[in-house]
Amino acid sequence: MAPEEGERDEMDSLFEGMVLIDPSLRVDGDDGDGDGGGGGDDDGDDKLQEQQQPVSLSPRTCRNTSSSPASHPLDENLFTDLTLINPDSQDPLILQLPPHSETCDTSISTTTTSNREEVPPSSLSRQISTRKKKRAGLRIGYGRDALFPDVQHIDGRSSGFDPPQPSPPLPSSSLTDEESGRSAPQQRRQEHQQQELELEEASLSLTATTKMESDYSENTGASEEADPSRYNAANGASRDEDDSAVSDAQATATGLSKDQVKTSAPNAIELRYEQIRAQISQKLRHVRELVASVSAARKDSRRRRRIAAETLNIASTRYRELEKELEDACEAEDFETAERVSESLASAEKDKERLAIDLRHAEEDCDAVDSRMHEVLELQIDAEEECSSLLKTFAMDTANDADLVQKNAQVASEKELDRWFSLTEDLELKKTELDIEAHLVSAARLVLSDSIEHSVEDDKRERALLCKRKEMLKEELEKLLALVKKKEMEIAETDYKIEMVEERISDVICSFQEVQSRVDTKYDNLQSGLSLMEQDNEALARKKKEIDYFLSQEKERGIRLHELAQISADEANMYQEAVEHRKNLVLLILNSREDKLRLAKTEDKLSEDVQMLRQEISAARASLQELSSTKSSLQQEIESLKQRLVFTDKRVPELEAEKKVAAAARNFKEAARIATECKTLSVEKESLQAKMAGAVLELRKVEEEICHTVNRLQEIDGQISTKEKEVAMARFQRLILIAGDAKAEGSAALELGDPKEADILLTEAEAAESEARKLQPIYEFKEEEFADLPKRYISMELVSSLGGKHLAELVASVYIPK
Repeated sequence: MAPEEGERDEMDSLFEGMVLIDPSLRVDGDDGDGDGGGGGDDDGDDKLQEQQQPVSLSPRTCRNTSSSPASHPLDENLFTDLTLINPDSQDPLILQLPPHSETCDTSISTTTTSNREEVPPSSLSRQISTRKKKRAGLRIGYGRDALFPDVQHIDGRSSGFDPPQPSPPLPSSSLTDEESGRSAPQQRRQEHQQQELELEEASLSLTATTKMESDYSENTGASEEADPSRYNAANGASRDEDDSAVSDAQATATGLSKDQVKTSAPNAIELRYEQIRAQISQKLRHVRELVASVSAARKDSRRRRRIAAETLNIASTRYRELEKELEDACEAEDFETAERVSESLASAEKDKERLAIDLRHAEEDCDAVDSRMHEVLELQIDAEEECSSLLKTFAMDTANDADLVQKNAQVASEKELDRWFSLTEDLELKKTELDIEAHLVSAARLVLSDSIEHSVEDDKRERALLCKRKEMLKEELEKLLALVKKKEMEIAETDYKIEMVEERISDVICSFQEVQSRVDTKYDNLQSGLSLMEQDNEALARKKKEIDYFLSQEKERGIRLHELAQISADEANMYQEAVEHRKNLVLLILNSREDKLRLAKTEDKLSEDVQMLRQEISAARASLQELSSTKSSLQQEIESLKQRLVFTDKRVPELEAEKKVAAAARNFKEAARIATECKTLSVEKESLQAKMAGAVLELRKVEEEICHTVNRLQEIDGQISTKEKEVAMARFQRLILIAGDAKAEGSAALELGDPKEADILLTEAEAAESEARKLQPIYEFKEEEFADLPKRYISMELVSSLGGKHLAELVASVYIPK
């Protein structure tokens, strides 16, 4: 070969400088050593001594021996059995390797089968297409072509084999904390579109890299055998691209794990739930403050009513005592005392009327406060209904958000799993390539080591013999002091021969050092690539775990949101049940209050009617008294007229007799006077008879009026009795209601921790019951006759204060009308 061709082969050939040593060839020095008997033993001793020393080569020795005529290049068709796969072929990977590569083929097929079995059906079509592209671009050993110069220039990579440099990571497709809390459909659509774009960009970058490598392998597959040096550049550049793609996947997995795991933290939904809870607490606290304020006002109004009632009772007792004193004074005919008591009685009556008005005002104030309490209860019911509505709405929104979160997590995990399967398949294919390359390089390394060992085997054997001989000579030197000079010359000669043999060994080893160093470098780089591939594999495994962890966290988050929705729904139902219970109890309280107000109005109206009837009786009695006086005067007048008529009847006959006597006596003047007097009496008699007839007629009229007035008085007395019974009945029912309400309020006060107010209310209840029992025997009332009266009484304060189970128990223990 020409010197130029030899230099090019040295630069291009992977196994440059390798020589094939014929075992039959021997070094010239061996024959010489074999001919000299004692000298050969000394050389053998020297070789045996130096056999344990490692071989060290220097650049000077390598340069001196690089053009040795005894070195011949190793056969470059070492891997001619390697078959390249046509990119259009879809058959499984077929490699025609030497027998020692069968294990690698078995592992490749097993790995490919396992990867094919792990692919889910949802991404099978996508992976099949990706597998076709990857198989088309598979490059093994010398089958890969170098990149075009412009591509190398663009990538900025050297033609040598460099460790893979990680490329900038792809944009993360994970969800941030703010995005996980959003509930607007438009934001979710934008988020999904952004994720799809990022996934498409990542898949397009990986597909473009694979397609470019496949095109390069198709276009330059024939030129690899002629120019092996280009293999290193292609191998390094393509591996850089593969490693950058894996680094992208690793960075994407890291971004996914960091961003998407954050979505499991408490988000805006939980904050909104806390805000709703705070709003509900504020509303209920405000209502409770109103209830406490109105309750204090109720206590104050009841206290004023109680004081007014006690003052009125004292005034009524004083009035009855004065009436009794007046009756006693009248019976004793102590008119002075009667006059004084009558004045005190009038003043007491005025005081009684004033106190009755005060009591009525106090009762009106109590009714107004009760109305205010009822309004506050209505406000509480409205607030609880609003709380229930808020919680129900939040529960529905939270359930929808939970479903959406789980759906988004499922979609994102499916996309990430598709990418993960694709990257895993790519990594497995690249790992298969590297395994095959490592196996081939290891085989080449072994062959190279065997060639080196075979080349220096005879020299090493000769060195061992010379080392042994040297030792023997040293022993003979010690034993034979007489032969010192001769043995020293032989030793020197043997050392010279040893140096010559070592130089030959160094020359042979140095001739292979460059190739061996490149093979070792290649082997180390492949091991480094395999270790990086293992790291990428571990990164993908971590990514798979992170995807699974993200999916599990999102599922747990969805479960927590569902639980939160269920909790809010349960609270809403609880508030709704409380609202229904309060409505029923308030309805019962309202019915009792309306009955009490109705009975009070009825009692007032009937009392007014009785008062009017009594006034009418008083007027009738006054009229009857006047009629009686008129009747008496008429009777006296009639009696006087009767006497005058009797006198006239007696005087007229006497005057007639006197007139006859005077006429007989011829006393005409006297007779004329008597005749005039008789005429006067006759006229007077007629007048008296007329007056008598008028007086009798008027007397009859007066008697009729008196009879009518008496009948009216009897009728009014009956009406008064009836009205008084009705008043007593209404008062009896109202007293029962008052007693029941007072007992309920007292029990509520005792339950709420106010024993003093409870004692006062129970005292009021006993007073009302005592007054009702006084009315009961007078009018023969029975509580069984009043079916409309409630069987159980409820305190408004208890209704406003209780909640939950206690309120339900209270409702269950109370009869609620349908």
